[in-house]
Amino acid sequence: MPKAGNFDGAAHGGSAGLRVVRMTDLPPGFGELAADALGDGVRLLEVLREDWLSGKLRFNQHGEALFAAMTAQAALLGVCGLTADPYAKVAFVGRVRRLYVLRAARSYGVGRALLDKVCWAARASGYERLRVRAPVSAFAFYERCQFLRAVGESGATHLRRI
Repeated sequence: MPKAGNFDGAAHGGSAGLRVVRMTDLPPGFGELAADALGDGVRLLEVLREDWLSGKLRFNQHGEALFAAMTAQAALLGVCGLTADPYAKVAFVGRVRRLYVLRAARSYGVGRALLDKVCWAARASGYERLRVRAPVSAFAFYERCQFLRAVGESGATHLRRI
């Protein structure tokens, strides 16, 4: 598994060697990815692990999915989930959940590939919009991925019609 600081996107084919797969369990290498997140100052993967182990969130209901991005050699680079948005006031709204990319794998298209797969799954599930509550440090990323700032939307920073 690549560790923070030693992922070489060119050696892994950039995004060409990338696979994004739907998971039915936390993916192999999740512990190392979660440790990278903690080193980045975020607990979102620890929360995902806690929710998974408690059964609170397993991404196994209609309209839910968990995706993992991996190298051709099966090294875990990132994860992202999809659920119905529990904060939306209208139906047919999905929520991007727990998107995290290994620090050393950023700027190689991993986050965009995960988000593209989530958008595909959201459309297939009948969602009309996706919402996300992102940290300020991720605003530019979501905006590059066709999300708009969510003005007047409670519980979300960005949204995207799909």
